[in-house]
Amino acid sequence: MLMEEYISKINFMLGFPANKNIENVDISEAVDLAFTELKEYMKTPVNKTVPYATRLDLKALGINTVNVLYVQAAEPRLGLSLTSFDSSNVFQVAASVNMASGYGQGTGINIDPIMSQMALQQVRNALSTDLQWTYDQLNQVVYVTHRAPIPAMVTVRYVPIFSDVSEILEPTWINYLLRMGLAFAKVSLGRTRSKYIINGSNVTNDGDKLLSEGNAELEAIRNELKAKPSKLRVLN
Repeated sequence: MLMEEYISKINFMLGFPANKNIENVDISEAVDLAFTELKEYMKTPVNKTVPYATRLDLKALGINTVNVLYVQAAEPRLGLSLTSFDSSNVFQVAASVNMASGYGQGTGINIDPIMSQMALQQVRNALSTDLQWTYDQLNQVVYVTHRAPIPAMVTVRYVPIFSDVSEILEPTWINYLLRMGLAFAKVSLGRTRSKYIINGSNVTNDGDKLLSEGNAELEAIRNELKAKPSKLRVLN
């Protein structure tokens, strides 16, 4: 949802524009306050696959974070295949093939050396690290090295920092943002209206009621967030 959509829904729940916002309370500020507070709870990691490079500029790639969890090849090698041999090993395997020929016998291939080389290579693949990476938080750069063959893409797993309300896609967090934004708007509106006292009139001022409702709703939302942080998820 865009900021304009949040503002429209909160205005409707407050009775605007039927009851016009004569106090000129800025609803976008209420949404921003709620957004800033909720960001502290939205810590679920996400993945992003990007082209391989030895220097990944996170800002240029649209990755806003201060916590990179890991980097891996988008299609890591699984098991052992002939394509996983280095060029030197290919020649070693070729050289290890023994050709035998005798009188009255055909040419044969001794397959044992090939199997031995494949077994050794499988051990090497299991024990060696294909990809290594280092995160430079100050410059927002990840340095990556990968032994041949180099992957076309790598996947970065990180904890996102949201910069705009439109980036929130999970319905649970959208609902929390609406509720908390409405509560902050009630607090602001209530404080404004409670400054004025109307005597000798049939018109009543609901400032104190709005202020009380807003503070109670904020307390309830904060208690919910603290009680079940592990059950909340952000999907992106």
